[in-house]
Amino acid sequence: MHRIQGWTGLRAAVIALGLVAWTATGATAAPLSYTTSGQVDTTTGVSSSSGGTPVTPDNVVSFVPLSSGNSVDFSTGQTNASLGNFVVQALGDGKTTTYNDTPIQIYFQPVSYGSTSISSDAPVVIKGVLNGVVNGPSSSTVTATFNPPPSGIFGLGGTQTSGSAEFSLPTTTLLLAPSTSNGGQTTAQGLVTSSAGSESPVPEPSTIARFLRTVCGLGLRRYVLSRRRSARV
Repeated sequence: MHRIQGWTGLRAAVIALGLVAWTATGATAAPLSYTTSGQVDTTTGVSSSSGGTPVTPDNVVSFVPLSSGNSVDFSTGQTNASLGNFVVQALGDGKTTTYNDTPIQIYFQPVSYGSTSISSDAPVVIKGVLNGVVNGPSSSTVTATFNPPPSGIFGLGGTQTSGSAEFSLPTTTLLLAPSTSNGGQTTAQGLVTSSAGSESPVPEPSTIARFLRTVCGLGLRRYVLSRRRSARV
């Protein structure tokens, strides 16, 4: 009876320790690091007027990308990733700037997944246009309309054969805020999805080693106690 109870207790301890180790490992974030770049092509489709009279084009829309040091938690297999901000500056009273299919281009460059570099992949290119009017200091009807990237797949382990993800756009149209709203900033976002969907967490080697040492220690302790009881009988 003592041996049965001892074995049952050991099994319960092993299961509990396994769950704790797995849960602790699953909580570890899987950071996806990246950078972005981009610009508004002000040489096309930009015109301005003052009091109704055409004047030299005065561009007031810019795109501010994200430099190094950006990362998102990719442990669930899907995440939104900021691409940067469109910024609309204020115009003087009576002045307008009109955008007519003005080209915009944004680059999404994956850098690393966890500790693995993925910089060998070319950046994902997102192209689009600006249309609308900025009127005075507080009015903007400008929208940014994007085309879905023709190829948004990149490898998570340096090559696509070792796991891949796909970049897409959660929305293809953004209404740009005027300068009086949120400082004139409008954030552009992308959606990054693992090709395998939500990934199951894999225990780290150090976690497995600690788990096995603990199990062996419990087993040895049970064995010694069992022999002592047998010797007393």
